[in-house]
Amino acid sequence: MEIAVELEVLNDNLLGQFEKILSIATIIFNDEKILYFNESCKRTLGYEDSEYSKEGFADLSNFNDDKDLKEHIRRILEKPRDLDKVEMKVFGKDRREIWVEFRGKVILYNAQKCIFAQIIDITEKKNAEYKLSRLSKLRNLMLEVTQSILETNEIVHILELILINSLKAFENSSVGTILVKEGDYFKIAASSGFAGGIIDFKLPLKESFLAKATDGKMNRIVNIRDLSIYGNYYTLPTVFGKKGHIKSTITAPIIIKESLFGTINIDSIDIDGFDDEDVKTMEFIRSNVEIAILNHLSFNEKSFLANFDSLTKLHNRYYFEENFKSIKDKAVRYNDSFKLVIFDIDDLKKVNDCCGHLAGDQVIKKIAAELKNAARKSDMIARLGGDEFIGVFFYADEEKLAAKFQEILKKLEQEEVSSGKTCHKNSFCYGIASYPEEGQDLNELIKIADRRMYEQKSEKK
Repeated sequence: MEIAVELEVLNDNLLGQFEKILSIATIIFNDEKILYFNESCKRTLGYEDSEYSKEGFADLSNFNDDKDLKEHIRRILEKPRDLDKVEMKVFGKDRREIWVEFRGKVILYNAQKCIFAQIIDITEKKNAEYKLSRLSKLRNLMLEVTQSILETNEIVHILELILINSLKAFENSSVGTILVKEGDYFKIAASSGFAGGIIDFKLPLKESFLAKATDGKMNRIVNIRDLSIYGNYYTLPTVFGKKGHIKSTITAPIIIKESLFGTINIDSIDIDGFDDEDVKTMEFIRSNVEIAILNHLSFNEKSFLANFDSLTKLHNRYYFEENFKSIKDKAVRYNDSFKLVIFDIDDLKKVNDCCGHLAGDQVIKKIAAELKNAARKSDMIARLGGDEFIGVFFYADEEKLAAKFQEILKKLEQEEVSSGKTCHKNSFCYGIASYPEEGQDLNELIKIADRRMYEQKSEKK
């Protein structure tokens, strides 16, 4: 059996007396209408006395258009109960969104069941909470990117992860791309939300939204609220169907070492999909993206320098010696043999002395390139230093290998290095040692190949 609740009764006379002493914003409403505002409530909602008319707010939807709220109010009026610290979003002047906290109770006002509530503007508090939550989410998303960079060497995978996490940071994002600059074009390096067939899409730099919005400077973030201002732009197919092409975008340049690396673009299939807070979010993302990419490129550069010769782009001596054990283990495991070859450039010192070190470097690079082209994927060529190279050739017959080197020498000898009256032929000598027949230790094999190389050099002289 339900117990009847005795409701307090308020009328306009009582409210008139309360108005003189009440300093807190007060409102009375039912599930259809707002029946009363006091002066403090007007100020909370941003209205001056001259602008306020109770009739203008008679419809509750002008105050809050949540249909579920109306149903919720109706249930409260049917079974009256006190409302303690309810938070909700309402509309003020010009439908400005305002967060309020109110305490209320069911009363009888002019013989109608209504909710009498006192409200406090908590918009600043809610905005601060939202910004803090958003910043925390952003930091966690960017932390995922940073950690993943340590787990992959593929820049494409890094860019895909950056894009996926960036899309999560925008409430109205639908699709997105990361474009990488290649010459006078942007090429898609990562995409999400687009239909198939855009991987090979190339966009002239000057046709990009970023270029159009910045007069070609591409030096700042832009929020383009309606892309129709650019007329017939590229309407790439999205997963949202024929009419689901992008209508607004927020795009940012990615600057690496003071040069344009590419752009990150977060798009919406709605007009005016992004606001000023989204611009701030993009600035945070852009900064972290640039740091992540720069760190990746720096790591790869250092890794390259540690394992490769900077002049020839061949593996260096350190890398070769560190990997020889795995080369040998592979040969043992598959019962394979291989040839270890030492190469020595002829008369490099004379080239340096007569034609200069730049000419000598060109000789080194030319011979290195020919040796690399002669090697298969299973083989390895490295620069020992100075004028010496070393190579491991699997599945190689010694006579056929020697014939291959002779072909290279014939090709090289057609290209001479000259300085005045002096000409020098591009040439090298080589020595071959067989694993495992002639040795199983690296130093032992190098010693044999080195001796044969010098024998060949002596015969040439």
